[in-house]
Amino acid sequence: MKKYFAFLLVLFTTASLFAQQDPEAKKILDKLSAKTKSFKNIQIEFKIDYINLKDDYKNSSLGTIVLQNDKYKLDFMGIESFYDGKTLYSYIVESNEVNISEPDTDDTDILSNPKQIFTLYEKDYKYQLISQSSEGGSSFAIIDLYPFDLEKDYSRIRLQVNTNTYQLKSATIFGKDGSSYSIIVSAFKTNLKIGDEYFVFNEINYPNVEKIDLRW
Repeated sequence: MKKYFAFLLVLFTTASLFAQQDPEAKKILDKLSAKTKSFKNIQIEFKIDYINLKDDYKNSSLGTIVLQNDKYKLDFMGIESFYDGKTLYSYIVESNEVNISEPDTDDTDILSNPKQIFTLYEKDYKYQLISQSSEGGSSFAIIDLYPFDLEKDYSRIRLQVNTNTYQLKSATIFGKDGSSYSIIVSAFKTNLKIGDEYFVFNEINYPNVEKIDLRW
C-alpha cells in the first residue's frame, strides 16, 4: 500500500534543467502551504488511479484521510491506518489483524508521509510552473517538482493547485518504470470537531483483533 502514496496521500532526473527555482511556482506553493497550515485539521476524500504502461494495467481505488498536526487516520483499500504522531496502527479489515510500527519521523518521502504533499517543495526539490488555466469558473496551476535525490524511484511529481482557494486538486507521481499514481481530490473539508483520540487505535472497537507488533 505504501507505493500508492502518494498521505495522502504522493510529493528527477531532469532537475538539472533548471538553474534556479521558478519564482512564480514558489508564490503559488507558498500560498498552498500557508493555507493548509491555517486549518486545524483537513479531511480529504480521494481517488487514486494507478497506470502501468509497461504491463498495460490500470486500477482505481477510493479512500479518505484526515490530517491533524502530525497525526492522521487513513481508510484505503481495506486498511484503516491510525497514526498518533508516534505509533502507526494498520488494521486489516479482512483478516481482523493490526500491524503496529513506529515510522521514522524524519522520513521526508511522500510515499511514507502523506502530509508531505503540501510542503515537500520547501526542501530537496526543484519546481517549475508548467501552465495556468481556467475550468468551471476556477483557475488552476500545474507545477512540476523534481527531487535533487536522483535515487528516488520516481522522476517527478505534478501538482494541480486551485489558485482561487489554494487547495490541492491532484498530485501525480511519475515512476521511472513507466508507472504513475494520480491522487485526485473529490472532497475537501476543514476544521472538523475531532479530538486526538480519533487518531488512536482503540482495541475495544475491534473484538478479538490479532496484534502483530513490528516495533522490535
